[in-house]
Amino acid sequence: MLRLFRTLKHLRWEQVAYRPLRIAQFRLYRYFPALANPWTMPQGAPEVAAACEIIRSVFLERFTHLNSPLTGFDQRINDLGDNTFTFLNRRVRLNPLDWNSRYESHLWNYQLHYFNFALWCARSRVERKDDSFEPCRKLIESWLSEARIGRSDGWDAYPTSLRVVNWIYAYSLIENSYGNKAFLDRWRAGIHAQLDFLSRHLEHHLQANHLLKNVKALFIGGLFFNREDWIEKGSSLLLRELEEQILDDGGHYERSPMYHSQTLADFLECHALQTAFGRLRTGQPFDIKLQKMAGFLDAMTYQDGSFALFNDSANTEETSPIPVIESAQKIVGYAFGNYPAAFPETGYFLWENAGKFEKIIVDAGPPSVDYNTAHAHCDIASYELWLDGSPFIVDSGVHGYGGDRYREFCRSTRAHNTIVIDGLEQSEIWGTFRMARRAEIVEAAAESNENCWSFRCSYHPYHSKKLTHQRSIKRLSTGEWVFEDSVAGGSTHLVDSFIHLHPAINAKKIKVDSHNIECRSKNLDILIEPFGAETVEIIQGSSSPIQGWYFPDFGRAEKRSTIRITYRAESGCVFGYKIKRDSEPDGRESTKQTK
Repeated sequence: MLRLFRTLKHLRWEQVAYRPLRIAQFRLYRYFPALANPWTMPQGAPEVAAACEIIRSVFLERFTHLNSPLTGFDQRINDLGDNTFTFLNRRVRLNPLDWNSRYESHLWNYQLHYFNFALWCARSRVERKDDSFEPCRKLIESWLSEARIGRSDGWDAYPTSLRVVNWIYAYSLIENSYGNKAFLDRWRAGIHAQLDFLSRHLEHHLQANHLLKNVKALFIGGLFFNREDWIEKGSSLLLRELEEQILDDGGHYERSPMYHSQTLADFLECHALQTAFGRLRTGQPFDIKLQKMAGFLDAMTYQDGSFALFNDSANTEETSPIPVIESAQKIVGYAFGNYPAAFPETGYFLWENAGKFEKIIVDAGPPSVDYNTAHAHCDIASYELWLDGSPFIVDSGVHGYGGDRYREFCRSTRAHNTIVIDGLEQSEIWGTFRMARRAEIVEAAAESNENCWSFRCSYHPYHSKKLTHQRSIKRLSTGEWVFEDSVAGGSTHLVDSFIHLHPAINAKKIKVDSHNIECRSKNLDILIEPFGAETVEIIQGSSSPIQGWYFPDFGRAEKRSTIRITYRAESGCVFGYKIKRDSEPDGRESTKQTK
């Protein structure tokens, strides 16, 4: 009960009040389905031909992130016709398909109800002028006929929000060329009914990216149907969420590169459409805010187009950062590379050389916004490091959410490139998305000159404000990296420092009685030299306890080498490790210097 209280005390009143209300509403709909008839048995909707023309033009010309090449499309079409779906790297045939059942994980089921595939089916019909939309049409007809509120995950506000936007875009793409008017009428009526349902069931109890998805859907739905009430409500909430969720440095307050990418895409789409529909009000701060957001995402992106895996980030096809940044170029005039070396409000600090061949990103911010820590990890003072254009030290990533066997590990301190003090977590994580007591940042800053880039941070772990972990990271002009840690307070502490290598890196001790680790890959030859260590261990793919795994995307688990360095540290004693290589590959100097 104490842990629950320590969690609840951080929440807003809306979150506490709306959660039991939403649970009660959906139970009523389950046991008294007639209450939901206005939404599950819609009678019609306004015509939308003029809106479709505007949306179609904006979608095709400005939404680069939604117009990726239709790679492997024929196989996807065949799969849809056979009720076979691939989400979260899990390919499953649903026979029979029951929209009111839960398949696989809760997150997998949500993906099914998003109807992301409706977009690429509609795009294929436009680009290839064939009948590739037909399998999708059958699935839409099936969903409209069978999905029931209170029984189907698909009527939760979050998947409803994603689905109606996907359907609005897909409808707009094919509306002027699709001959089955009866289907278009039913489809349009279904979209209208779902938006009406959504307008009465916004996720005030969850806030953050969930509420933003709701608001985006309501606003775009208002433009689509010319509903002034939805437009006004959506517009005012969009502005409120923009001001609240986006920090002064351009980062999203949940501090997750993946959710930041999604949030930026949401705001970009709303901004582009409100401009095209002539709904942009003077004095709205969209352009400057969205340019800063694009800069943050650009800073989190590596040479190969992937982003850092902090805080429930996964490099999925749908969240690829480069297309989102390209959309920001078109919509708000963002210029690639236009970002600072530090994001102090969000808590990320970086150094990189020309071309991003060598790059470090350090996470030193608070876990998340206080009232929503669902995607927060114990990763203060953790980092990712790329050398010679290749990933070297990486975050563990995320494998799944509710019920996932790796969930607790992925959020834990030992899953990150930082230290564990006396076997305790940085913050009091529990459940799938909960956090009670939190670590407290004391300081975080970086500076540089021609000889050195240096970073320092310190924080108190949740279990003792009398303890302080201090970390210093330096990149010397010789190309050497130096990581120094100390724990102030108490007497002697047992400390485990973790270094998680990319799966492409092979690691081994130079000698049996040596602590030095040789790390090699196709184009890297690196030496890690611990100092002050008692023991050094290399762990690969351990199941008990879980360690030595890499999760670059939902549902993907790859074995990798994790180095655990154990220290017995007196208060104030400095310990750590150095990362060396023979020479700099090309002598390039950093193009990002902390001011």
